[in-house]
Amino acid sequence: MNSDDTLKLQKIEELLTAILAIIPQGLNSKSQFNILPQKELLRQLNISPNTLKSWENLGLKRLEPPIEGTRCIFYEIKEVLRFLAD
Repeated sequence: MNSDDTLKLQKIEELLTAILAIIPQGLNSKSQFNILPQKELLRQLNISPNTLKSWENLGLKRLEPPIEGTRCIFYEIKEVLRFLAD
């Protein structure tokens, strides 16, 4: 196995770990909308806010309530999974 193959396998492992971290939350969530607050997503995926911002720049959709002055940001679990799978 060459180094490219090793890197690809590491990437796959990282994505599967991230997906497994999110799925139980989504399946057991009491929320009917299957969304996670930004803080919880950062915690579950063990990523930095800068990484999440980079993902948004690459196309990950964020949800913001249409209420002025609120700083709450949410993410749909299915959108995060879709983004990680691409």
